[in-house]
Amino acid sequence: MAEHAHSTPAPTRAAESRAHILAALIAPFLIALAVFGLGTPDPVTTGRPTAIEVVR
Repeated sequence: MAEHAHSTPAPTRAAESRAHILAALIAPFLIALAVFGLGTPDPVTTGRPTAIEVVR
């Protein structure tokens, strides 16, 4: 067995916990954004571009 099995400093463990919590909060938002993007029609295939073209 390792002599110092639990020798990770507390600030390092806290930073890892914060990173995991942040990832757990951001992941559902990114998934919802991707699903919403898949649900919107493609402006090229529908023939209705959303940007107004400037004519010179």
